[in-house]
Amino acid sequence: MREAFLIARREYLERIRSKAFRVSTVLIPLLFALIFGIGAFSAKLTGGARHIVAASNDLMLAESVRVELLALRENERRSRSSPLRVDVRAPLTLGELAGLNAEVESKKIDGYLWLETKAGAKQPETTYVSGGSDFFGKDLMQHAIGRGLAREELVKRGATSGEIEALLKEIDLKTLRVKNGKAVAADASKGFWGAYAMTFTLYFAVVFYGVNVAHSVVSEKTSRVFEVLLASAKPESLMLGKLLGVGAVGLTQMAVWIGFILLMSASSLWMALGLGRLAAYGVTPLQLIFFVLYFLLGFFFYSALSAGLGATVSQESEVQQFAMIIVLPQVIGLMLIVYILGNPGAWPVVLLSLFPPCTPIVMSLRMAAMAVPAWQLALSLVLMVSSIYGMVWVASRIYRVGILMHGKRSTLPEMLRWLKYS
Repeated sequence: MREAFLIARREYLERIRSKAFRVSTVLIPLLFALIFGIGAFSAKLTGGARHIVAASNDLMLAESVRVELLALRENERRSRSSPLRVDVRAPLTLGELAGLNAEVESKKIDGYLWLETKAGAKQPETTYVSGGSDFFGKDLMQHAIGRGLAREELVKRGATSGEIEALLKEIDLKTLRVKNGKAVAADASKGFWGAYAMTFTLYFAVVFYGVNVAHSVVSEKTSRVFEVLLASAKPESLMLGKLLGVGAVGLTQMAVWIGFILLMSASSLWMALGLGRLAAYGVTPLQLIFFVLYFLLGFFFYSALSAGLGATVSQESEVQQFAMIIVLPQVIGLMLIVYILGNPGAWPVVLLSLFPPCTPIVMSLRMAAMAVPAWQLALSLVLMVSSIYGMVWVASRIYRVGILMHGKRSTLPEMLRWLKYS
């Protein structure tokens, strides 16, 4: 262990003092903020000022739908700025729609909603016509048309405007979630983004540092540095030291990022932007603790695998060939994020969260959606530690032979034979 700690200290100090570490510590959070900011800005652009026409052969229906469209759009503007202008053209016939088509083509209007009532039909035939791939909102229009039909029927039955507004007023639905035996306030959308941000950060960190270990092994192998180091240290010590050193660097970087987020979440600027406290996103101190634990366990598991595989190749370009082995188990969790958050207690999800390669991502998602039983958390940690021990044992035997192999690409049968060497 003394040799391993000396190697770990060398790896840690060499990386922590590098310019790449300082730049990546600042640049990676800014890059993610820029990506999410561009996404939010583009959403506002696509939902920007719109000018549409409600056209119908029934004037009352067109007016009712116009009122509902504006009311529903106004509710959406609480979270994003998206002004809407709706004109009414009624009564019109099918033959008069050619003029509206010309206005859409000339960009005078973004589109028009055609509402055609027919004798004997209980519902009108509705069509929305636009100039291209219009993401104005099909659900919004369907909702507005339904409310417009209800408004029209209420007017025909003699209801006053006050009664109509009271009946059609949007209900303010509060959402709660049972956690630790108590019903606590929860915002489903914020909870989803909080869980997504944490798991994506965990995925990125584990993959980034895991593959980084492989690149470091190949780099030192090609430069023949290992031939000097092996004169004073065992191969197992070199591999373990590299894992500890790179893991400490990753933990340092994660600590900087988490500390920055905690400071920002308590600042007035954060609140002024309407982002809310971390608790609003379902992030609890227990989750942060297990986030760090799963980062460390996931890192050591995948880094040991990366170190073993990295020792079998002779060029850094070959590292990408086995990178999918590291990425795939974690991508499964990200692909199933909606199912996992919606069914955190389902037995397939529970089993997947206890499968070591998938545990860091899936268990973090489960913790964001429910109070995971303590025995499952404990079992996941035990299984992860056991799998890390097994992976280090296998990787070290591949590592000590493969680190001195040059030129010839190692095959799977050869690596299996290396495991038998004493």
